[in-house]
Amino acid sequence: MPLTPLVHLELAGQRLALEELAQVAAATCAVTLAASARSGMEAAHRVVQTIIAENRVVYGVNTGFGKLSDVHIPSS
Repeated sequence: MPLTPLVHLELAGQRLALEELAQVAAATCAVTLAASARSGMEAAHRVVQTIIAENRVVYGVNTGFGKLSDVHIPSS
C-alpha cells in the first residue's frame, strides 16, 4: 500500500518505509533532524573523537571493514 506523499519528515531514529526513503532521495519532501536525534549523534561523535585522541584502534572507526580490517586509516 503506497504512503501518502510527504511534505515534511522529521528524523528521530525511527524506521523508514522504502516509500519514505524514496521521497527523501527524490527531494520531494523537507527533512529535518529531531533534537533527540541530534543529541544522540553528538554523543556518538564525542565517543569517536575520544577514540581518535587516544590513538585506539577500533574496527570501522579507524580501520577498514571486512578484509580491510587490518588497514589503518589515519585521522588526517
